[in-house]
Amino acid sequence: MKGRTITALFAAAMLAGIPQAHAHDDGITAPTPEGGLSWDVLESSHAVEWHDAATQRTYLKPQFSAEAAAFDNRSVTVAGFMMPTEEGKAEQSRFILFQYQPDCLFHMAMGPTHFIDVRTSAPVRVTDGPLVLKGTLRLVKADRGGIFYRLDDTSLATGS
Repeated sequence: MKGRTITALFAAAMLAGIPQAHAHDDGITAPTPEGGLSWDVLESSHAVEWHDAATQRTYLKPQFSAEAAAFDNRSVTVAGFMMPTEEGKAEQSRFILFQYQPDCLFHMAMGPTHFIDVRTSAPVRVTDGPLVLKGTLRLVKADRGGIFYRLDDTSLATGS
């Protein structure tokens, strides 16, 4: 439950329009693994704002590029940096993966096309270094929630 709360807070922070810092412009970037999915493909999609008259709230919904849509429900290998969702746990079965090394939940210059909600088949040890993961990429086609990409049945790629 705590993990859901942190994930919800993260998504809320992205949707709330927190002033965007540019902390990652010169930061550490995870390289694309050989034969792997490039973050450029994920970033080619767009977040489209829409207003729900019933709730008087503004949300972001995905507008997936044809390039990103081609990877929906396909096995992919992707590299990135882990942000744990369960505080204090040495291993995580669900976490957020970023292209850039995150330094703080509220100090990011990116939106929902710049991260992946990861769900692993076995817990992964928390690390500050880059991970290379293999899993099934799902395009989250919800019109609210703030998460556009999910990696299911994920495991560490061989050699990482």
